[in-house]
Amino acid sequence: MRILILICFAFLTYNVKAQSEKIYDYSNPSLTIKPAPSEEFEIWLKENNQKLGVKAPYSSKKGTKVTLVFIVDENGRIQNPKIWRGIGQGYDEYAYELIKSNPNYWISGKTDASNVKTEVYYQLDFMKNNNSIRTKENDLMK
Repeated sequence: MRILILICFAFLTYNVKAQSEKIYDYSNPSLTIKPAPSEEFEIWLKENNQKLGVKAPYSSKKGTKVTLVFIVDENGRIQNPKIWRGIGQGYDEYAYELIKSNPNYWISGKTDASNVKTEVYYQLDFMKNNNSIRTKENDLMK
């Protein structure tokens, strides 16, 4: 009987842990609230981006934009940022450091039940500060 109780407990613990580690895609319809940068996050980016308005010397027609992918956790913190689409010339590294060093949080994604981890593709626009959430294909998220 004890073994059966231990097996049930282990199974329930595993299921709870697996659910808490699930990462939602930004476009997932079960998200009732989509993650978004807080106003403080955006203000900090604008005030601390020393390359704002500085065009990359060899930028393409797409302009001076870098897209990062990261997880917004249940508390709105950014985890594991990576460059998704870069332009080189020092802008990729700079975008990474801007996101990583920003002390402000995001508004976390939420399902009916609770706040959840969500994968976000976020594009930094160095020319116009018109930062935006993108799809995995780098299209503007609607």
